[in-house]
Amino acid sequence: MRTPLLSNNRHRTQVSSERSFPAPIGGWNAKDSLAAMKPTEAVYLENFFPTPTDVEMRGGMTPHATGTTGNIKTLANYNAMTGTNTLYGYTSSGIYDVSSSGAVGASKLARTNGKHQWTMFGDGTNNWLIAVNGVDAPAYFDGTTWTAVTGATSPALTGVTTTTIVGVMVFKGRLIFLVNDSLSFWYLSSGVAGGALTEFDLSGEAPDGGYLMACATWTRDAGSGPDDFFVAITSEGNAIVYEGTDPSSAVSWSKVGSYKIGKPLGRRCVVQYGSDVLILTQDGVFPMSALLTTGDERAKYALSYNIQSAFVTAARTYGSNFGWKVISHPTREALLVNIPLGEDAVHEQYVMNTNTKAWCKFTSWDAEDFAVFNDQLYFADGTATYKAWTGTSDNGANIVYRAKQAFQTFDTPATKNPKMFMAILSVNGQVDYSIGLDVDFQDLDFVGAITFGATGSALWDTAVWDTGTWSDTNVIVRQWGAPAAPEGRWISGKVKIDSNTISGSWIGSTIIYEKGSGL
Repeated sequence: MRTPLLSNNRHRTQVSSERSFPAPIGGWNAKDSLAAMKPTEAVYLENFFPTPTDVEMRGGMTPHATGTTGNIKTLANYNAMTGTNTLYGYTSSGIYDVSSSGAVGASKLARTNGKHQWTMFGDGTNNWLIAVNGVDAPAYFDGTTWTAVTGATSPALTGVTTTTIVGVMVFKGRLIFLVNDSLSFWYLSSGVAGGALTEFDLSGEAPDGGYLMACATWTRDAGSGPDDFFVAITSEGNAIVYEGTDPSSAVSWSKVGSYKIGKPLGRRCVVQYGSDVLILTQDGVFPMSALLTTGDERAKYALSYNIQSAFVTAARTYGSNFGWKVISHPTREALLVNIPLGEDAVHEQYVMNTNTKAWCKFTSWDAEDFAVFNDQLYFADGTATYKAWTGTSDNGANIVYRAKQAFQTFDTPATKNPKMFMAILSVNGQVDYSIGLDVDFQDLDFVGAITFGATGSALWDTAVWDTGTWSDTNVIVRQWGAPAAPEGRWISGKVKIDSNTISGSWIGSTIIYEKGSGL
């Protein structure tokens, strides 16, 4: 009986390996070395916003109100008791209603400097929008009338020269004001919009000197339930905390403590964040509760910890520029930090998903100020305001989406010879994109341009079998590319989209590689 020949299959070895992994939903990592990053993180993530399931292509911007005299430096909301909201832009010429799209009307009140701090305050009769800049008399608006408030107007402020008032906030129903070059704050009686101001001097409580930069309300549980604390922040990075209701009474006003927090970045350095307050400092974006932690471990509690190197570099390089601001955009679950590379020039935003705490960077929004108006995000640039995070273009221009995934060894230290890479995209129309592969911590140019042409109502009929899958109004694009890459132990995939017509997201990636010739 003949013996069959042995199959050659047992001598065959696997030539290639295929690995799939998520898009960089862990966000931008600008803290760790390239060899220490998690597989779900990104070396850079620009104009892609990380969510728990994918990284979304950010929306664009569209022109809103235009034609102010002078560049807009401040956006402020007036929220009436009737529920009607109005958005105002402040320039070096005046205050303009920028609520509606199109050309603005005449100035509401003359100004000589547009850089204001503002708050809303209700006295039981009126809702007031109060804005101050340390140069002009405070601008008060009651929903009908604008008033440049002095010691002789109605309402009036007495006890200080009103043109020196540069900061304003509300604490437990009481207006608090800051003046130029001073470590004192000035306060009114509770529940009134005007009257005699009383000084509270913090000179003896600020060990590093300087002047008061901003104040905030911080909600903290001190052991008997949550309470609101008053926080005064100095230019030199001291946070002085008080509890109580009446600064004039030793019985109902007492110091909690003084803390070193890092120098604040501008007067727009605080924002309420749930029950906490965030402070924008040269060392990062910190919840006030985290700043009570001392020592080297404190940096880990910064919300900006994962982009610490990039943040500190930006603060060191551009920290003296006007335009730093931190703002929450709840409907997008986003926190934006505005980075002014130059006043009336290029700006960037470092953006965090408030759900996952993952970061990314936005470019091409040259915003002097941001505001959330009727749940939508707006920003000022020059003599115009723009509605942000909307549409598919930046005022008709392409949006450039760039992302580079973390380098991975795919659980083997051996060298690998990358052959194919596929970025899995979900898009609502024709997409032209580039892919790339880098090895061993290189950063090469993008190659391998790919076009997928399914659009509009033709999505179902034109989706390519095993390349595009129809899903609702989007196509899931799965298309291989072969970007040239040398052998290496560590591999990173990257994607670039340059478009003004599509929206969508990056879901995941797949790579095929062969065993390399090295160890």
